[in-house]
Amino acid sequence: MTRSRLIGCCAVPWVVLFQLSGCASNNAPVARGDVSEVAVGMTRSQVISVLGQPQKLETYGPTEFLFYRNNYGEDLPIAIVEGKVSSIGRGAYDIVVKSKAVADRTGAVR
Repeated sequence: MTRSRLIGCCAVPWVVLFQLSGCASNNAPVARGDVSEVAVGMTRSQVISVLGQPQKLETYGPTEFLFYRNNYGEDLPIAIVEGKVSSIGRGAYDIVVKSKAVADRTGAVR
């Protein structure tokens, strides 16, 4: 085997390895669409058709949160109530989670 063929043959596995390691470093995919395309009132299935499957789901009472990773690596919650988007962003999520925690401590009816 000539030297150039030997180098070319050995370089291929390293190139593949580097490409795979680049993919593995970002373990949660970024939403495939732009969250600015999502609006209050859209259905759950419309959100999924725009952004793809969520990375995480959480449910608090009647509110379901779909989480998507934004371009900055942060989780962005989208609140779904009765099958439709009721809010987008961390503010609504924090309010719902805090009210659930208070209800759990006080024994309030959910």
